[in-house]
Amino acid sequence: MTQRNVLFLIRSWAFGGSHTIVLHLMQHLPKDRFNVICVPYDTFSGLDELFISQVLKRGLTLAKERIPWKSRSNWFRARQAVSDLVRKYDIDLIHTHDPHSNTMIGIGRGAWPCACVASAYGWWDGPFPIRRTVYQWIEREFALRNFERVITVSQHMKGRILKGPTTESRVRVIHTGIDSAALFQGGDGTGFRSRFNIPGDAVVLGTISRVSVEKGHCYLLDAMTEVCRTSPNAYLAICGDGPARLDLEAQCERLGLKDRVIFTGFVDSIAVPAFDFFVQPSVEQEGFPTSLVEAQLAGVPVVASDIGGSVETLRPGETGLLTKPRDPQSIAHAILVLLEDADRRREMGAAARTWIAENFTLEDMIAQVAATYEEALAEYAQR
Repeated sequence: MTQRNVLFLIRSWAFGGSHTIVLHLMQHLPKDRFNVICVPYDTFSGLDELFISQVLKRGLTLAKERIPWKSRSNWFRARQAVSDLVRKYDIDLIHTHDPHSNTMIGIGRGAWPCACVASAYGWWDGPFPIRRTVYQWIEREFALRNFERVITVSQHMKGRILKGPTTESRVRVIHTGIDSAALFQGGDGTGFRSRFNIPGDAVVLGTISRVSVEKGHCYLLDAMTEVCRTSPNAYLAICGDGPARLDLEAQCERLGLKDRVIFTGFVDSIAVPAFDFFVQPSVEQEGFPTSLVEAQLAGVPVVASDIGGSVETLRPGETGLLTKPRDPQSIAHAILVLLEDADRRREMGAAARTWIAENFTLEDMIAQVAATYEEALAEYAQR
């Protein structure tokens, strides 16, 4: 079988679920069929460097080139850089992994003499910069329709994509698969609790994500005021980093939660086994939140906003509980239900581990992505 050269393009605003998927693909796509050349961006922030560090930490390789992007005026320089990469590496297929790359490759699609696949992981609504809303609109209406295939992570996101002109026959829903063998190699979480001086008898709520407004941490902190009044041994670990951290730390001071809320900075999934349950209070449309899948695989029940594709990751009432977005009372109620019933937490955690292990395997995800590549290559060859 002929090995195909696949160019991955990914620009980073933070390290999230899409990056986890990219790392899995780089590591596990069959090497005899696909040679992946991954090229991050050279941007004005250090966030692309975080992704690069995670690639290198896993012993994976990156191309030495970078896509130049210091401002929107670099549009043509960036496209020329892609053209140079396609020629240099004799690329058979481009796979884009973020809205910026999807837009840059999808608009002016004729410039690329190869098959093209886009991944649309999730779109946000709400009070965000207008340029983000415009980018999403341009991506949906003018870019995605030009790819041979569009991969997305949930039926919810598929529905949003199909509100634009992309035909349904080109869209593939591929749920995120989890590498259960490698995910939690660091132990049972006791090291995490010791590192952050969490008491041994504490019940730990944990969340791992970008620390940004769309993740809804402010509503979780409001909910914690009620939780802490009821439960003197409840602690919250907010894992990750991002632009909202200083505001959230100030909110903790105002609410008197400084001693019960721990900001850990960036951690990997090794923190999850330290949690008694996982909380995801997102207020914007999640595509298919990887952190909820990882938590359940670790045997940790989840409390999540009923928004976007989150419901597709769990079995409500069996492996986790859903709450109303932006509703501290709803979040507090769900947290207290689990805090007050350790037996139910254990039963839900066991059910969660089985649910994920049976339905969201890394092997299935890799096979489906590989099959999508073959479809895209075949369609391009028929042009």
